This record gives sequence, structure tokens and C-alpha cells, in this order.
Amino acid sequence: MADLRVLIVSPSPLARGGLAALLESMAGMKLVGSGGVSEAASLAGQLLPDVVLLDVGDGELEELDAIARLATAQPGLPIVALAGEHRELAQALAFGASALLPVGVDPETLAAALVASARGLVSIQRQEIATLLPRDERIEPEVNAPTESLTPRELEVLQLMARGFTNRQIAVRLQISEHTVKFHAGAVLGKLNAHSRAEAVARSIGLGWILV
Repeated sequence: MADLRVLIVSPSPLARGGLAALLESMAGMKLVGSGGVSEAASLAGQLLPDVVLLDVGDGELEELDAIARLATAQPGLPIVALAGEHRELAQALAFGASALLPVGVDPETLAAALVASARGLVSIQRQEIATLLPRDERIEPEVNAPTESLTPRELEVLQLMARGFTNRQIAVRLQISEHTVKFHAGAVLGKLNAHSRAEAVARSIGLGWILV
């Protein structure tokens, strides 16, 4: 199996160097380039990485905007974000990240998240799943399990929603109309009793419908 091609993005040259050293110590990973946030989209277009490892500082909302800007410029690009103490997981997923992990994450967990992201999966630490739901909507499969399972098409839409795709991007990817995407997305949220995409993703992870 070919090594996973990774692009490192960080506003700090020092952080880029540290992440590069960490990546080079991990089996199956290949660093294809690194750069700042402002040049991330251009680098991704030139280097065509399998996944981007993006440093978002402390993970404050304004810093997470880097995820949205990169995801918008390069739709469907897998992004694994690293953040400090202040981490807005739901917002990071909504912006298009496949994972938001702490800066001090161990190499094995980081490698697993990078591989999962490249394969179109979302990675969420199990103890953080509940933080994506309202306090009175914690995941309890016996109580909150949906009465209906998702259709194959609804599951496809859910997977792309989890990757941060917009309705228009999902429509193009699945070669269906945007109206049909909205219909399937509404059905997914309804069956999962979810009020938002992030909540639907979190609930589906708790039910085992998306791999963590």
C-alpha cells in the first residue's frame, strides 16, 4: 500500500517543523509539503495530498475559520485539525474537518485519524461524542435509537454530510439534484431525531453507523 501523502498547514513555522518531525516518525506517512494558512489552498491544489494536517492554534472560532476557507477552496479535501485547549469540535466538523484532535495527541491516534480521513470517515474521540448533543439528548441507544434505519442513499448522504460537503457538492458527487439531496438530508435528520448536521453525525456515530 502506498504511503499516505500529507500536507502540513500551520501559521507557525516552528509548529510546522515539529509536525513534520512527528509525521516522518510515523510508518506509512509521507510529507509532501508544508506552508502557512494563507497558501494552504494553493499548495493543496499543486501537491494533491491525500489529507491535510491543519494546526488551528487554540481552536477558537476565528481560528477554526481556516478549516472552512480550505474546505471551500478545495471541496472534499480531507482535513485533520489539531488544536490547543479551547476546542470547538462541533464547529470544526461543521466547517469541514474530519477530526479535531488535541495538539498532544499520540502518534498512533493521529495516524489512525489521518488514514480514516483519507478514506472519507470522521474520527471523534468516544468521550467527546456527547459534547455534540444538547445536554438532554445524550446518546443512549436503548432509548434514543431511531425507529427506522437509513436507506443506502440516505447513508451515502450522511457520510458526505459528515465530511462537510454542502448540499450542492453532495448533489454533484452523487449525480442527483440538490432538491433530492435536501429531501434525503431531511429524512436523515428526522430518523435520527437530530436538529442539525453535527447532531446527526454524532448520533450516527453513537449508533455505529459511522466509524470512529
